[in-house]
Amino acid sequence: MLFSIGSQSISNSKGIHVAVNGEGGYGKSDGIKTMMKLVYPTYWKNGGITPQTLYYSQMPDGVIVGLEDIVWTSELGVTVKRITTDFQEGSTRLTTVDMKGTEVKTAKRIVFWASCVDSQADEQIRDRFIMYSVKSDSDRRKEIIKHMQKKDEGDQIPEDYDLDTLVCQILTFNLKQRLFNVRIPFAKRIKFDGDPRAYGMFSDMIRSSAVFRYSKRETDDAGSLMAIVEDFENAKNLFVEIGGHDRDKYAESELRVLNAIIANGGEATQAEIQEEAKLSPGRVSDILNGRGKEGHGLLYKCKYITVKEGKPIKYQLRSGFYPFCDVSIELEEPT
Repeated sequence: MLFSIGSQSISNSKGIHVAVNGEGGYGKSDGIKTMMKLVYPTYWKNGGITPQTLYYSQMPDGVIVGLEDIVWTSELGVTVKRITTDFQEGSTRLTTVDMKGTEVKTAKRIVFWASCVDSQADEQIRDRFIMYSVKSDSDRRKEIIKHMQKKDEGDQIPEDYDLDTLVCQILTFNLKQRLFNVRIPFAKRIKFDGDPRAYGMFSDMIRSSAVFRYSKRETDDAGSLMAIVEDFENAKNLFVEIGGHDRDKYAESELRVLNAIIANGGEATQAEIQEEAKLSPGRVSDILNGRGKEGHGLLYKCKYITVKEGKPIKYQLRSGFYPFCDVSIELEEPT
């Protein structure tokens, strides 16, 4: 989320957006709301978002918009996709007001922080959003309950945190007043194993790291901010930690279904998937087929799955499928 804030102060960025997915009650919305408290209040909008809000509200350039439990195939999801395409300029829309045609436009460089149950978005959305899955295992469950119990006992956040929060808000305000063109002078030395759009996301993360340290970075004769190797390392550490960025990156729930098929010998009925993955029938159906009439579930997303007709239907994974994204990034020595 910090890297996405940095991308809003970069004139040669395509934008970094974040989609957090996972089961309800494990911190998706709380994480977004907590992070938003660190942003200067003028520059964030959370709750009550509609397609019309994004076009007709007078939002400032560089605003961060929180989207809770978004369904990507809805009108709002389609609108978000259009806006992310026009990250730098803002998205325009023709409409009618008082029987006259008029053009409305969104703010420039809007960033979206979205929460969703599953990452059931089409390729265009997955190309532009860093997908992150919150854990929902037993350890995470115990950790959350322990945290809730502390609050029930009356534990308060130390007052010192109030000052830290205000400092962060002023820092983000300062950043919002600036717009940098950022150069990566060592870009040809980066050995990146991934598709071009994944590299585009990674290079924007390098630029964002430089922007947060603009007072300690040099500029070239044209006034461009110069990223350094430290920015590469910062971006690499996070990129690897989140499992990379790929249009086929799978959420935790999707991996449970895929691993259930693998554990069953590469072929399984829905009932066998349910048994192995410990998921309900409706949940497995949503993961496979997507939610809604035009859902983008695993059958849409994973090209290695085939459906074997019969009674019952079986889901097969072609040989050679590996569900995890390998992340390999290195910086070659200068010649």
